[in-house]
Amino acid sequence: MDMSQYKALFLSESREYLRSIAEQVVALEQSPGERSAVDALFRGAHSLKGMAASMEYGDVVVVAHSMEDLMARVRDGALPFDPGVADLLLEGVDLIDVLLQDVEQERPSTLPTGDFAQRLAIYTPAPPKAAPADQAEPQEPAAADAVTAPHSATAPAAADAAAPPAAEAEKAKEPAGEAGGTVRVKTELLDHLINLTGELVTNKQRLLTIAGELASPPLNDAISETAKLLRSLHDEVMKVRLMPFEAISDRFQRSVRSVAKKSGKEIHFELTGREIGLDRGMLEQLVDPLNHMLRNAVDHGIEESGDRERAGKPARGTVRLAVSRDRDRIQITVRDDGRGMEPATMIAAAVAKGILTPEEGELLSPRQALMLSCIPGFSTAKEVTDISGRGVGMDAVNAAIQKLGGTLGIESEPGVGTTISLRLPLTIAIIHALVVQVGQVKAAIPVNAVQRTVELSRRQIENIGKRQMFQLDDEAIPLLSLNRVLGMPLGRFPDGILPLFVTEARGRRVGIVVDRLLGQHELFVKQLGRPLAKMAGVAGGATLGDGEIVAILDLAGLL
Repeated sequence: MDMSQYKALFLSESREYLRSIAEQVVALEQSPGERSAVDALFRGAHSLKGMAASMEYGDVVVVAHSMEDLMARVRDGALPFDPGVADLLLEGVDLIDVLLQDVEQERPSTLPTGDFAQRLAIYTPAPPKAAPADQAEPQEPAAADAVTAPHSATAPAAADAAAPPAAEAEKAKEPAGEAGGTVRVKTELLDHLINLTGELVTNKQRLLTIAGELASPPLNDAISETAKLLRSLHDEVMKVRLMPFEAISDRFQRSVRSVAKKSGKEIHFELTGREIGLDRGMLEQLVDPLNHMLRNAVDHGIEESGDRERAGKPARGTVRLAVSRDRDRIQITVRDDGRGMEPATMIAAAVAKGILTPEEGELLSPRQALMLSCIPGFSTAKEVTDISGRGVGMDAVNAAIQKLGGTLGIESEPGVGTTISLRLPLTIAIIHALVVQVGQVKAAIPVNAVQRTVELSRRQIENIGKRQMFQLDDEAIPLLSLNRVLGMPLGRFPDGILPLFVTEARGRRVGIVVDRLLGQHELFVKQLGRPLAKMAGVAGGATLGDGEIVAILDLAGLL
């Protein structure tokens, strides 16, 4: 019997089981004796083994079967669920993931699955270390090995654990309070639907342009009604494209666990909002930025246990990852209760590195000082580790978030902790943008990156050092010319009024002067092909209602 037609379904289901197993392992480290979670882990490995056996993928069967046997020993009470068991199970998850990639690419596997199975078969827990004489508390598994999350956030209940993970993922995609079946749809079809919807948005803008020329009230009414229907269609298509955050959340749990173990710190990890849906195209682009933020929180934010106790804090630090939705915006926060950041220290480090002059440092607000961490090469770490301290990372995080049309903010209180907040659009396919005239071309800036527009009189411009500035909300804002940035002739303003928009670059507000502000438009973003895709500062292209093509600027990369 030809089983190749079922390969795609097998790969999808298997990866859902792997995600579920990894989450259960991390959750069990908090509550090793929780019977329902132990049973769910055993069933997950058993089901994965059965699926692989039906498809005749022998290497996957060997690994899954050894994991099942290990969990059987835990379930039967012959073996405690300790950090060693957790390490082996997570190693098995990684091993099967590589095997699935081999299956997907139809290439032979050379992984030593037999050696792994043998290690699981003979595993015995290490004898506990003797407690110091002055330690009155009972021994527990090392907390540095146990990055934990509350059961409600990571571990399905016993009844839910029996359901196939894929069904749970599909269930999470459904709007709350609605019932109905689910169906698998190829991602290519979803992308095609988005493209068609985007083309309709572009055509709507064209109709609006024609209606303005004809001055026909009936035509305007018809286009207005069509625009409402199109908005509803776009919203429904976007719902189909949404995937729950849990599709990538297991990576973060394991990343925090790994860093905590490597740095020897005690960490309690909490994750909330895993059911919140995000655009499929955005999810994968969030993995690296969030991973860096979490690793930084553990390695650079949380203090050593002894330092925490001397400061009157619990020995175990807490890192929280929270996802929430507010209408058409997604908010993601990474919060730690560590040492926090001191704005004065940030400014002093920037001045010492030559990033700022002492005079510029005095002008920075505390919030702007914290955003200095997003400047390339900036770091206050006292030593470089393989996790953080090289001055790279937060600048890439900020650039990646801005490229998604989002914003990044940092709040911190010395001795209390740090919170990094990301605000993102629900979709990156259709955006609202400010269209501007620069020389002979038009460009678009996502409105999420625009704080406000200003018409500035030349009399309001001040020269401070070598920079031109103007006052806005009692803050000195530097001026830049978008014409100069793009290498175009500078604009002329015979009436003495400079049109500009205010955005944020390198942690502080800046005014970008343009030739004209042409208003806000709803645009369908089209990705650029080679070689244009490699141009710094260009995030894509779009077509206006009159058929003119505009470049969508990525200000983070441009400035």
